[in-house]
Amino acid sequence: MSIDAEATRSTLPLLDVPFVFSQVPLLSSQQFRDEARSKWDQRVSIDDLETLHQLGLLVPLYRADDDQEPEALPAPHEDDHSKIARYAREGLIRDPQGEDASPWPHRRPNGVGDNWWDGFFYSRWQLLGLRDALQQRENLRIVPNEDEGSRAFAARQRHEYLALAALSARFFPSIVGRVTYRDGAERETLLTARHDVDATARLCAASFPADRLRPTAEFLLSRAHAHDPMREWWDLARHSDASGWFRLRGGALEAVWQRIAAEVFLRAHDELASLGTLDSLPETGDPHMWHPLQERIGLHHDSDGIHRSLARVGLSPEPSVVLVLEGQTEMVHIPALLDALGISKPQQVRVINQRTSSDRPNQLARYVAPRLGRIRGNRQLIEAGPTALVVAMDAEGPIWGTPAARDRHLHELREIVRQEVAAQGGAVTDHELEILVQLHTWGDQKYELANFADEELETAITQVLRANSKTERSETNWVARLRTDIEYARERELDIKVVFDRIQQQVSKVELAEALMPVLLAKLEHEDSSDHTHPPVLDLVYDLVTLVNRLSGGGYSLETPAEAPG
Repeated sequence: MSIDAEATRSTLPLLDVPFVFSQVPLLSSQQFRDEARSKWDQRVSIDDLETLHQLGLLVPLYRADDDQEPEALPAPHEDDHSKIARYAREGLIRDPQGEDASPWPHRRPNGVGDNWWDGFFYSRWQLLGLRDALQQRENLRIVPNEDEGSRAFAARQRHEYLALAALSARFFPSIVGRVTYRDGAERETLLTARHDVDATARLCAASFPADRLRPTAEFLLSRAHAHDPMREWWDLARHSDASGWFRLRGGALEAVWQRIAAEVFLRAHDELASLGTLDSLPETGDPHMWHPLQERIGLHHDSDGIHRSLARVGLSPEPSVVLVLEGQTEMVHIPALLDALGISKPQQVRVINQRTSSDRPNQLARYVAPRLGRIRGNRQLIEAGPTALVVAMDAEGPIWGTPAARDRHLHELREIVRQEVAAQGGAVTDHELEILVQLHTWGDQKYELANFADEELETAITQVLRANSKTERSETNWVARLRTDIEYARERELDIKVVFDRIQQQVSKVELAEALMPVLLAKLEHEDSSDHTHPPVLDLVYDLVTLVNRLSGGGYSLETPAEAPG
């Protein structure tokens, strides 16, 4: 049987690398099986491990053997108190690659206690090869004469796991955001070893050629991209660290470990490139062409910010629209209409009651001004999903009372947004400003009279008054004149409160709004009928739905081409 050249790479020189297994510890056979089952959703029996071992498809990194004479081995650091280090210092560690697997005691002998251990050490990195090994075993059952190629592939993977083990103590902590150590004394020596033993020495211990770092990493990133069941969420998940990544399970967790492994290789490549040993990694920011390096774990200079990543999966904390209203009735009606149209999440439309039409929401205009993100090609991306400011007011007062005043104040709000964008080095067009800052009024009438017929208002006011035990004076004093007073207010374009004053009754606008709500929803439901009365509030909510759909999704960029710095 010919063996791939890489099968001869011994695991023993790794023991001379200080704290080599401190960050990604070795696993016993039972621990390996438990982790495969509980986290990776791969069930593997002790018989499976033994078969894979015998076939050469997944061989443990080490075997502890206390039945034979000790051998001279590389000496782990004296402050390393891990099990593998203790056995190595006693000369009891063997490399099981190439040894006869058949007589090994994978199973617990009869009569031994619970502390019995089969003596094998697996690397956690070898979990990345478990799926391949199981599949290759099935392939060999169908085509037995393919064993040479299967063992060669397994040998190449094993060599990569040796390199990962050698490099992990140096690069793994900064990738996952944590350092593992047993006590303060070990922490100091471990950190010193991380700094002193560079990537070149570590690769030498694993006999791994530097020019294989990048292609191996790109292969792992391609596999993660192809098989990750949460691939569309990766752009968001990369903002996390181990606290988030290691909560995943199954294929999603496997893809994370593939990306972590790739990043270990790429960090080593970057270090060697800084020394001139290797060429620097290429730029991969072209949005029109996918490249494995775009899948790198963590954040890089061409990564989207977290707000943009959240927006892409519909989880942006920033609303698509900030809607400014002025009255209690509108605050009851418009959220209910939006909810009926499927716009119910606070990150879609955030409704603010300004409580007056005698103010201009300048600070809100500054709030919604786009926060510029990175430049991709000549596109100026927006960091968070864009937020539009929509002001819905009665056409009254010095700010919104005349067409000229409305035009002037709307222009000033848009100029605030333009100035905020310019201060960040960007430019926003008039067309974009028309989308990002909008004004709606109800026409010449105030809200209630603009959106409801006299009969509808009369019925609703009567319902509210009859339900109120505190209604003053008998019904005969106001019911006969209610319709006339509504007509009076309409002719003079007055507020509905004038009607309440004329009939000398206290009417809650919230209760009136609730009484009118079924009327409004009925108009929404019968929108397609030919005799339907279309109130202006429906125009607003339909425009809001369109605006939310337009601004959602996280792919927004400014129309004006951007110039890259420098």
